[in-house]
Amino acid sequence: MLRKCALILLFGALLLAVPLKMVVFKGNKALKTSYLYDNLNLVIDKAWYEFSKQNSPKIKSSAVKILKKNLINLYKSEGFYDVKVEVEEKNKRVIFKIKENKPVIIKKIIIQSDIDIKKFIPFKKSDRFVARKFILSREEIKRYLRQKGYCNFDVDTKAYVELEKLSAKIVYKIKKNQRCRFGKIEISPVKTIRKSVILSRLFYKEGDYYDPKKIYKSYQNLLALEAFDAINIQESNFGDKIDTSISLTPVSSKISKNIGIGYETTYGLKSVLHWEERNFRGDAKKISFDLKYSQKEKFIKNTLFYPAFLDSAKFGYVDFKNEFAYLDTEYDDFEEKKTLDIIHFQKSLEKYFLDTGVNIQNIQISKFSDNCAINEGKFFMVSPFIQVVIDERDSKIFPKNGYYLSSYFESALTYLGSSSTYTKLLIEGRVIQTIKDFTIALKSKLGLIDRFDKTLPESKLFFAGGSFSNRAYGYNKLGANDAKCDGVGGKTLLDSSLEIEHPLVGKFSFAVFWDSTLLGVGERDFDAGFVNAYGFGIRYKTVIGPLKFDLGFNADDSSIYALHFQIGESF
Repeated sequence: MLRKCALILLFGALLLAVPLKMVVFKGNKALKTSYLYDNLNLVIDKAWYEFSKQNSPKIKSSAVKILKKNLINLYKSEGFYDVKVEVEEKNKRVIFKIKENKPVIIKKIIIQSDIDIKKFIPFKKSDRFVARKFILSREEIKRYLRQKGYCNFDVDTKAYVELEKLSAKIVYKIKKNQRCRFGKIEISPVKTIRKSVILSRLFYKEGDYYDPKKIYKSYQNLLALEAFDAINIQESNFGDKIDTSISLTPVSSKISKNIGIGYETTYGLKSVLHWEERNFRGDAKKISFDLKYSQKEKFIKNTLFYPAFLDSAKFGYVDFKNEFAYLDTEYDDFEEKKTLDIIHFQKSLEKYFLDTGVNIQNIQISKFSDNCAINEGKFFMVSPFIQVVIDERDSKIFPKNGYYLSSYFESALTYLGSSSTYTKLLIEGRVIQTIKDFTIALKSKLGLIDRFDKTLPESKLFFAGGSFSNRAYGYNKLGANDAKCDGVGGKTLLDSSLEIEHPLVGKFSFAVFWDSTLLGVGERDFDAGFVNAYGFGIRYKTVIGPLKFDLGFNADDSSIYALHFQIGESF
């Protein structure tokens, strides 16, 4: 009995150990071998370091007939209806001998359309007829019409192929009909959240012209509330009206807690605590507490967010946010203790985000020496501010294409009770573009301060360095130079970064970067030299954004360097 079992197992193993044969294509001229591999799902089993290994895929002998059939069908879809394929199995190779013959040529293109569609037609007269491209062009026209707000269009495309003459006539008949509008908006009742809060997140209302981008942005806006476990927006087409039905499932786990221990080059060993409650007392409000402790930095912060706090007939819904914090920070030349309360009124529009309010701070600065021109003492600051953001990136978590613009203006006046009078302007721009597997990102920041007296606290000035700035330095460790001291705050800032990222394996990717920073002590002081840095980093993709590890070096002195760790995208 044991002998029989052993023979059965041996026979099974022999059946499984079917030798693989290398696939070779010959005679293909119009279609490259790599194109055939990709479209026939032939995988080359070769690691990047195996230089000597032959660069061809392998198949079992039993798959030869299927592969031949798929190869012929692929050629026909590319316009070669008279293709001939012969197969020869020789030693450890399967050779597919291809005779492409003449393809089908487009002799006539007829367009009957009340909208310009020429850019979507991938052919011109005398081109080879490719069925795949023809089908794709039809879908692109439909997608374009939907994006332009036409929901009941007529798209009729036909291809007439004469195999005897190897010719084709293609016809596009397009009628866009009337542009559609949004119809009724139905919202399933949510017990703890007012309907007005949900409406405040929508970028459309009944009667607006239909735009699928508004649906997507509304979904993202609702998601950002972090008050729902599930969000579903269904569209229904009734003639030239698009009704929407919104169903929401309130968040089941309201409390979120995170405790961590880490290390920063600037502040050393640190411990952090984050606690938040979502849908706090209903209406999608959120309350959170943050605590951080390290040798040189300690802070506690409370944040309250109240969506749709105000409903104005002129401005619509306005959100309210309040941040209260106490910070104790030790710099190289001084220590700062600060109590602050920042009151925000925020409004999200289709293309803009507006944030305005007032920043109230009580600051106490103690110098460690008299060498630096640092203002010591107590400061009370009342600073109204306004920020406008345009975010046209394709994703806030993993952007691959698009741009981001931000303009921030802050001012303080003594007649409002402030210890100082100044204006502060900070403009930032980001551009990101992905070409094949390379993501190229450019970020630049301009900061200007006009000070009208000499009592401005140091922390209101510009510093650089850190994960979002010059990565050869720790957070805010790069300052300007005056006659008495290095590393003081500046009134002029130019801070730029260029980064190129490429995927490695799985969720990992690799990046190289170049950072450049100018910090001037004086107002509009662009004569100060640039401090340049270079480096590399590893990124790991998570559901909340990339985990980023960056190592940056000063371009002129490699003994100056910093290691950074962050969660989230900086471009």
